Amino acid sequence: MEQVFLYQQWLHQRLLEYVTSSRPPLLRGRQIVMPPSQYGAALMQAYIGKASLDWIALHTQIPVDLLRQWRQEPQFLLVMDWSKSIFSGTAHENLVLNDYSAPQYHYIAAEISLLEESLRVAFRVPLYKRFKKLGRSLISRHQNDLILPSYDLRLFRRLFAFFLALENHWPSSAHKRISDDFLPLARDVVWPLLDDKIWIGSALKSIQEKTRLPEIRLALERTLSKTLQRFI
Repeated sequence: MEQVFLYQQWLHQRLLEYVTSSRPPLLRGRQIVMPPSQYGAALMQAYIGKASLDWIALHTQIPVDLLRQWRQEPQFLLVMDWSKSIFSGTAHENLVLNDYSAPQYHYIAAEISLLEESLRVAFRVPLYKRFKKLGRSLISRHQNDLILPSYDLRLFRRLFAFFLALENHWPSSAHKRISDDFLPLARDVVWPLLDDKIWIGSALKSIQEKTRLPEIRLALERTLSKTLQRFI
């Protein structure tokens, strides 16, 4: 099973760009000059909340006291803050443009649920607004016997699969709308129109029963360790 962790992939790419760039990056008009270990540690702060500073210290092999000191420095805080908005935009693009398997949506959603709270909210809210607007449009068009555009159907399938997986790891007030409105639309209209033989509800339930969050977290830790060992 191919595991997909969107933030880990993004962190990997940012570190690669940082260590191979011929000049320091500019964030909000300021040059960021710090060792790769410090830059990587700043990006790792996205996991603070469900993870601890001790956990980051373990995986970055940076003393906790040094991490606490860095968390008071302007450049470190700037990278932390910048990473939230940039990652959210990149992750949205990935979920909108790419098809993933049920296990991959399970892993993606699990990692999102482990991120720092403000980052999770910044990620979820605008994407859910887009999903809700799209779902309402498709329901209205279907009720009025209008053609449902193929692009909209495929986009709805991607976003529905993601949010269905996310509700398992990070339940929200959107659960009722997803269950009452969007699940029937997906099961009875979208999946048949796209001739998709694998119903995402059954596929996700199967993988959720087999692979629990502690196991996913261990897989994430191993993947992050490989990334950090390469660059730090």
